[in-house]
Amino acid sequence: MKVTIAGAGIAGLATALALDADGHDIEIFEAVQEIKPLGVGINLLPHAAAILNGLGVLDDLLKSGVATSELSYFNRHGQKIWSEPRGLYAGQNAPQVSLARGELQRILLLHVRERLGESRIHSGHRLVSFSNKKDQAVAIFSTPSSSELIVQSDILICADGIHSAARAQLYPDEGAPLYSGRLLWRATTMAPPFLSGTSMIMAGHEDQKFVCYPIESCGEDGLQKINWIAELRRPLLRNPEDWNRKGDINDFYDEQLPHRGAICFGCHIKSVRLGFTYGKDNFHGDTIAEKQRKIVSDAAINGVQAEPVTNWM
Repeated sequence: MKVTIAGAGIAGLATALALDADGHDIEIFEAVQEIKPLGVGINLLPHAAAILNGLGVLDDLLKSGVATSELSYFNRHGQKIWSEPRGLYAGQNAPQVSLARGELQRILLLHVRERLGESRIHSGHRLVSFSNKKDQAVAIFSTPSSSELIVQSDILICADGIHSAARAQLYPDEGAPLYSGRLLWRATTMAPPFLSGTSMIMAGHEDQKFVCYPIESCGEDGLQKINWIAELRRPLLRNPEDWNRKGDINDFYDEQLPHRGAICFGCHIKSVRLGFTYGKDNFHGDTIAEKQRKIVSDAAINGVQAEPVTNWM
């Protein structure tokens, strides 16, 4: 089948690899002119890593990231409450992979370019609307020249993000995504490894939490890139969504903190399943980072199976 994918994020790229592996004719249209890696840490749980292993991507992800060995919970005094093994160390058939979200997207894009060819990825093409015409899905994209491009295919898959044009067309009165009430201050720090060097830690509770884990292997200088998140319940910001805006610590916390230059953003949660179908059009809900790790397994369609991984222990 001929398949059009709107969006070259994690969902769109993983779906493209899965469908290409099953022999379908894939074409991808991405809104931004230049696809750049964005975001800090993300965790791929074993069910997602197994899918990516079946798609031939996992080796590269592990070269870039870390196979997490344990998750430990601590109290505010640094005393351990609970610890449990993760991924392969817990007897799963694939690792839990911690890495930069931008690296995940970059590696997926690299594999898509190698398998589909550069000509099958069209940047600067934003989905405007869609329709069903007999047995064809019809998508209209705006182009870099401000003209419109009409694309027909057997299936249109809309992976065009949390502010999806396709979703807005289906649910015009839905309104903006709901704010969860929690604000995250995120950053990465080069530091010596802590605990095992492959450990993930959490401390606090749902309204005041700290999460920390490495997303790269230790370098020759003995330092490791550590991803960390401080989370508080805070009012909604006036300008909550901007990956390129430098964070203002006063938005997050009333007192001065030593960490600067991190990304401050609001967590938004859509009250919707990660994937749904409408006629001949399929949708992926690309929401907050915690849900993106699940999207990879949503992309394992048309017979792509998870394969065991045994050689990263």
